[in-house]
Formats: sequence, structure tokens, C-alpha cells
Amino acid sequence: MLQKVVGIPRIKQNKGSLKLHKIKGFAGCGRKWKKFYSFPRFWGGVGELYLWYMQKGMKRVLGLVLAMGLSTLGAQTLPSPAVDLKPKLWGLGVNVRHFGYDVGLFKVQSARAFLNTSALWFGVMRDPREMKVINERLPGSSAFAIERVTHNLSLRYQKGKSIVLSERNSRGDVGLRLNASLQLPVDYAWPLYVWIYNPAPLTDGYTAVAYDPAVHDVGLIGGTAGYGLGFSDGQLIPGLGGLVAMQAEWGSYRNVSNTLTLGFGVDRFVKKLPLWHRPEMNRNFFPSVFVTFAVGFEYGQRQ
Repeated sequence: MLQKVVGIPRIKQNKGSLKLHKIKGFAGCGRKWKKFYSFPRFWGGVGELYLWYMQKGMKRVLGLVLAMGLSTLGAQTLPSPAVDLKPKLWGLGVNVRHFGYDVGLFKVQSARAFLNTSALWFGVMRDPREMKVINERLPGSSAFAIERVTHNLSLRYQKGKSIVLSERNSRGDVGLRLNASLQLPVDYAWPLYVWIYNPAPLTDGYTAVAYDPAVHDVGLIGGTAGYGLGFSDGQLIPGLGGLVAMQAEWGSYRNVSNTLTLGFGVDRFVKKLPLWHRPEMNRNFFPSVFVTFAVGFEYGQRQ
């Protein structure tokens, strides 16, 4: 019996047929001698959080981020003392998009009419259509994605400009910016390995193999094997993209800046990313809505 985790349908086999049953909350293995956690590995946990975010939690996460950011204002509504503004701002950010999530380093530098921006993001490519299940009939089984045949990491460099729509003149103000950037994404895809159960008497056990849905019986898959298996067999797939976003900035006027960004971006790769076993499910064009929360620190005095 296969059970889907985090609010995704559970697959139950009954007299040769498969039925879908909606479940809620976290899944367990249903055996007294085994306690199953739906976050057995770091990457799986982050993936489940991403699926929850895309399905149910977007409004809650945005509300929490705004509440945390506004709490840093500290009721500082008086204008700040006259000081030389610092032209460079370096920071770290977390980005959640429709096809994955990233962490990155960014820089903002003052120019005459615009703000020059650049960023380097590193993250994971995921597909919202991904469905994870648990094969409860196998001992010690964990979650795996049906027909997902590769792991995908992405590196993207962004270069753009921001127009200041509303400038912060005091510590209590919230500034607004409009940003447009070009980005150069590079995806690295390598085979996804799964545990295949060998039911032979006395020698039963698991073997890690590269997942091939055309060959491997889904009823014998005991979960996803090591994340790094087959990494050297991967391929680089470059692309080109761009984004447009609205940014809200607040925080300490002197040296700390919190930024919440909501925007729309597209990535187009030179060929389809081999995420899925069936070629018709793969794509090379990825439009997405994204949300970014970043914290920056100003550095360097104006000359």
C-alpha cells in the first residue's frame, strides 16, 4: 500500500486496482514496531515545506514575514540624523519560487538615476506536479517521488536595475522599488537513485539503483536512496531568463535593510530538463511567481 505524505492523496491497492484516498497531516507507517517521520532527510523536509507553501501556506508565510519585518521598526518614526548615506549594500536572501527555492548573496550599489543590483542564487529545481508516496508494505520504507528520475540543482546569476518609487527618509518609512533583471540560470541534473527491495528468502534486503519507472515495480521501491549517488553522471544545462519585481524595504536606516520582494520571472533552457521519465512531462520553459526575503548590511562611505 502506498501512502502519500503532507496532504497528498494516499494510494491504496485493493483487489488489483489502485484507489486514491485523501489524508491529512503527517503520515505514519502504521506498524507498532516502526515509527516513521515524514522528514527523513534534509532535502526531503525542505521539499515538503515547499509543497505546503505552494498549496496552502503562501498567505500565512507572507503575513508572518511582514509581521517580523515591521516588528524591527521599533516605533522609530523620527527622522534619522543627517549622515552620509552608504552606497553599497551586501546581503543574504531566501527565495521561494514556483519551481523550487534558493539561497543567495546580493549587492545593491547606488548610481545616478538607478540602483544597480546583482545576485547569485543557489537552489533546488522542483516541479509542483511532483507526488511523493510511501510504500507501507515494505519494512523501513521512506518517501519517494513517482516517475521523478533526476535530482536538479540550479545556479543563477542576476544583473539588473531598480527604480526608487518611494524613498525612505526616516527609520520608520517603508520604501518601494521596481526591479528588472536579466538572469543566467544553469541547471545540473543527475540520476535519482531509489531503494529496490529484494524479497528473496533469507537474503532479502535493499539495493540502490538508478530509478527507471519502465523497469522497476513501484511496489518494490522502499524510498529514495542517497542524494549524492550518481552525481558524477550528471549534465549541465544552461539557459537565459529575466524577472520583474516589486520590492518593499524597511528597517534600520543606517546599516540594516530588510527587503521583501514579490515578482514574476521566466527561465528558458537550451533543452528540456530531464525531471520526469515521460518526455512529454519535461519542459525547458519555466515561468514562475516568486517571493524573496532578504537582509542586507550597508558597507562603505560615500566618497
